[in-house]
Amino acid sequence: MAEFKVVITDSPFPSPEPFYETLRAVDAEVALADPGDRAALAALLAEADAVIVTYAEIDAELIAGMKKNRILARTGVAVNNIDVPAATRKGIFVTNMVTPQVADVANHAIALMLTVAKKIVLLNNLVKSGRWSLAPADPIFKLEGRTLGLAGFGNIPKAVARRAQAFDLKVIAYDPYLAPEVMAGLGVEAVDFDRLIRESDYLSIHLPLTDETRNRFSDAEFKAMKNTAFLVNTARGGVIDEPALVRALENGEIAGAGLDVLSTEGPGQNNPLFKLDNVVITPHSAYLSVECVRDLQRGAALEAVRALKGEKPVSVVNRELLK
Repeated sequence: MAEFKVVITDSPFPSPEPFYETLRAVDAEVALADPGDRAALAALLAEADAVIVTYAEIDAELIAGMKKNRILARTGVAVNNIDVPAATRKGIFVTNMVTPQVADVANHAIALMLTVAKKIVLLNNLVKSGRWSLAPADPIFKLEGRTLGLAGFGNIPKAVARRAQAFDLKVIAYDPYLAPEVMAGLGVEAVDFDRLIRESDYLSIHLPLTDETRNRFSDAEFKAMKNTAFLVNTARGGVIDEPALVRALENGEIAGAGLDVLSTEGPGQNNPLFKLDNVVITPHSAYLSVECVRDLQRGAALEAVRALKGEKPVSVVNRELLK
């Protein structure tokens, strides 16, 4: 019998092999759960010594049933699908992967910005429908000299800023938790939220989903934006009030949107955003590259290995446990 049991709650990745290969560093039985079967998941988690999580919801009830778990190792940066306070009360480390996806998500944010600003999808669809015409895409503006606003200024928006500056965009950012000097050191101007909304020609969202940020972008914000502005979101769908976004797009209050996340993911075919020509949507794929997927899997598994060996994990969210 193996010394440890590791549960992988869900694996949307092409192969679970990077998990398995990393976990061979310890004597562990590895179980890949079905997150859709809550009873079976709860039974597995009850006996787990370490848990690796991607999108599965790990709530207080599931955590309460864990008898010996040491760690909930998330394969991404956000941990809003894990009840962190409940884990902390049980003395369970919660870790995340902060750096592997930075470059890929930053590249995707820029790609969405360029795609909607240059109206690539609209023009592509026109050509494929037999219309060789520029008129439906009018107006398209130069990027040079226009303003990219960043909501949040963590690792990913810092990387976005560097890329945007190569296009001669002016970059401004709002982050109330960061000193303006940090932004200035990267050639970015710190602004308040109202100014961010008013001045951005392209507004890229990089906020975590919290009670404070939920529906942070709603009717008032869209009305205050330029009617030529484009919104980009590679963070969390719930930061945007989607019905308000639909109204803003339909009423011409903003020019378009590039979205990698929605408030409900896997939304079926009836989302009203799907009917709008000035919206480009990708399926939460901003992080996606062969290398990034591999590194996320290996990194989360390595955090589990550290915990099982009695070592301190590296990227701990509930840092009070380190004391």
